[in-house]
Amino acid sequence: MTATAGIIIKNHECFVMGACIYLLGRTGDSTTVEVKACLQAVIFGEEMGFRDLVVEGDTLIVIKKLKSDSADRSMISNIINK
Repeated sequence: MTATAGIIIKNHECFVMGACIYLLGRTGDSTTVEVKACLQAVIFGEEMGFRDLVVEGDTLIVIKKLKSDSADRSMISNIINK
């Protein structure tokens, strides 16, 4: 499956501050797509100079893994640990 991530950055008043599309390439499953999209959103926000980011996504497992302090041994751990 080939995936694309659409990223929109809004400020606290919901004004669009930036937007982009990233080609994520071939991916194995939807969880990997969500992790790659999350990583690209954070990178894009940092490149635009934002220091305080709130990332929204669809996959609860990705959010739980990002918030966890324990070591992750899943197939997405190499993306999460970047």
